Amino acid sequence: MKRKIREVIKESEEEKDSLFKEIKIKSQAAMEYLMTYGWAILIIALTLGVLYSLGIMNPKNFLPRAPPGSCFVFRPNGPGTTDYVSLQGTCGYLPMYVASFNGVNGYVAYSPSSTLDVRYSLTVVARVKWLADVDGPIFNWQYPGGTWGTHVWRVNGQLFTRIVMRNGIFTTSLSAGSIPVGKWVFITSTYDYNNGTVKHYINGNYIASLNIGSVEQSTNGNAFTGKVPWDGRAVNGLISDLQIYNTALTPQEIQYLYQEGLGGAPIRLGSLVGWWPLNGDAKDYSGNNNHGTINGGVTFVQNYNPP
Repeated sequence: MKRKIREVIKESEEEKDSLFKEIKIKSQAAMEYLMTYGWAILIIALTLGVLYSLGIMNPKNFLPRAPPGSCFVFRPNGPGTTDYVSLQGTCGYLPMYVASFNGVNGYVAYSPSSTLDVRYSLTVVARVKWLADVDGPIFNWQYPGGTWGTHVWRVNGQLFTRIVMRNGIFTTSLSAGSIPVGKWVFITSTYDYNNGTVKHYINGNYIASLNIGSVEQSTNGNAFTGKVPWDGRAVNGLISDLQIYNTALTPQEIQYLYQEGLGGAPIRLGSLVGWWPLNGDAKDYSGNNNHGTINGGVTFVQNYNPP
C-alpha cells in the first residue's frame, strides 16, 4: 500500500513538473512575442488614438450625408401660412456641407420680410463651432435704419442675447453659457413675450434666465449671420442648422432638437419662420422664402468633423 502511495505521489510530482515546464515555455514564448511585436502594437494603438482624437476615426464620418435641399418644409398655402404644414424629402442625415465664416468679412444677410416675424416671442437655434476666440453674431435681427431688434452673439466666450426696445433703449443683456473654441455646441436662446424672460440653453441643457419685461419689436427687419456689415466683429468658425421660431420653445422641445443631432429637422413647423441648414447654400427651407445672400468670406466645407 505504501509503495502504491509513493508511486501516486511520484506521478503527481512528475505531472506538476511537466505542467510548470509547459507554463514556463508558454510564458517565454509570450514574452518573446511581446518583445518582437510589442513596439509595433504600441505604435498602431497610438496612431489609432491620434486619428480618433482628430476625428478621422469618428464613426459619424462614415454615415451618409444629405445634399443641399434634401429636407424642406412644405406649406401648401404659401409662405407665412400654417395650415397643413409638413416636412418633405429625406430628413435626418448629416448635411453634406456646413458654412465656414472667415472672421473678417464673411456673413449671410436676410432681407426684410413679413414672414420673418419675431416681434414678440422667439427662439434662436443653431449649431456652432468657433475656430478662434473672437466675438460674432449667430443671429442679428433689427429694424432697417433703427437699433431695436434681437441680438444673439458669442461675446467673451459666452452666449449673449439682447432684446432692444422700439425706442432704442437697450435692455439688460443675458450673457451665460460657454461657447468654447474648437468644439461643436448646440445653442438655444428663447424670449417669451408673455413673461418677459430670456433663457439660454447649451447642448439642450438650461443654463440661465433673465427677466427683461415684455418688449415689442418691429416686423420686416434685416437679419445677419456671421457679421453685421457696420460692425467690425465677425465669426471665425462653422455654423449649421440655424432655426428661428416666433415662439419660445419648451425645455423638452429644445432637448429633443439637441438629441436629433446635426442634420435633424425642425419641430413646431407652424411657428418656424426661418430655417437655414447652411448645407451648401443660404436658402431658407422653412417654406417662407426668407433666402439669404452670401457676402464676403463664406465657404461651404465638406470635410468637417461632425459632433
